[in-house]
Amino acid sequence: MKITPETVKEALLKSSLINIFARGFGYLQTWVIAVLLGFSYKTDAFFMALGLMGIFMTFINIFDSIGVPTLVRARKDKKEFHRSSEILLSFTLLLSCVILILAIVLYPLLSKIPVGFKEDTRYLLKLSYFILLPWMFFSFFFHHAGAILRSLKSFTPFFIADFLNVFLGFILITIGLLTFKNVLVLPIAFSLSQIVSTLYLVVISKEYFHFKIFLNKEMKDILKHFFYLAILFSLFHLLVLTDRAFASLLPSKSVTALYYGWLVSTVPLRIVKTENILITPLSEVEGRLDRLNFYIKRILLFNIPLAGAIFLFSPFIIKTLFNYGAFSFVDLQLTTEATKFYSLSLPLMALWPIFFRTYQIKKIFKPVAIIAFFTIILNFILDYYFLVVLKIGLKGIPLATFFALLLLCMLSYLKLTKYDKDK
Repeated sequence: MKITPETVKEALLKSSLINIFARGFGYLQTWVIAVLLGFSYKTDAFFMALGLMGIFMTFINIFDSIGVPTLVRARKDKKEFHRSSEILLSFTLLLSCVILILAIVLYPLLSKIPVGFKEDTRYLLKLSYFILLPWMFFSFFFHHAGAILRSLKSFTPFFIADFLNVFLGFILITIGLLTFKNVLVLPIAFSLSQIVSTLYLVVISKEYFHFKIFLNKEMKDILKHFFYLAILFSLFHLLVLTDRAFASLLPSKSVTALYYGWLVSTVPLRIVKTENILITPLSEVEGRLDRLNFYIKRILLFNIPLAGAIFLFSPFIIKTLFNYGAFSFVDLQLTTEATKFYSLSLPLMALWPIFFRTYQIKKIFKPVAIIAFFTIILNFILDYYFLVVLKIGLKGIPLATFFALLLLCMLSYLKLTKYDKDK
């Protein structure tokens, strides 16, 4: 397939259409799990394994998003672009291997995070975690190839690969659960579908898949700010993991309900995926504040009404989507509550990726990394306060996330405006 540049408007239209189908099959994936398995300690174990794996997926995002601005700057010269893509691939290979080893070695420590899990849940957690390792490993190369294509303004193949990943996962999960009714079907399906979709992207971008190990200024900057970038890109993963760790203290099914609540409330974000497209035009104007403000207004105009609609109609939405088969009344109540209160954070979750990518483009890492670090601490404190002190139950977890993200976005934007004035 020839790599063809697209305009932002064209990419948004195409990607949104593709993502509607992808998210449709993503919904069918979760629907099949809810209807054929229902919620239990078994699904809690699997979704906690996903949360633990999210710690390492952080590093995928670093090279994914840094790769786009780096390659956009190198795009003016074809030879320089090839050289930058070669260096990035070398780093991707090195990092993926190191992270894979760390994921294996650190598991005994990570398995203690869900403090409320019993022995049978921990056993399934371990199996799910290790089966998901190929999913994590191949995700590095999926996002690396995606960064190359997006830097060349060829957005559609990246979203087609995402659709392929979700569609294949749906097929494998459906057939697997109908045949075996075993929760381990889920991590197996995730890993296999990730491998296939990654190979598709590699074939599309094979012209730029070559290795070359040497350091230029761009790579030195990446290594110099690696620690700060890790904090930035780990933010959502650590918030989710903290939420699920506290949910393990609640009755069985709570971890799964949180996952479903987060999933449903963030459907608009996963359909549009604004940040994956806007990083290219923002990189072209070096993250200029007036252009950022232009995008912020439109993001808020789109997401605030959606958040209100999800909050108001969450009982109807969850009942319509999942109230079949093994999905019980308790499952319905828990998922509705999680969806309702996670929806409050929808506009903030849409803004944050745009903010930190703007910092990334401007190469200002330390201030926003400090803000992100204290956001993670605040979320932990609020989770503890709402659950352990006030004892308000499951809704306390998404409420803690809302207040933490509100502070994060406010401080991040104020710092950007201050930087622009000082400059």
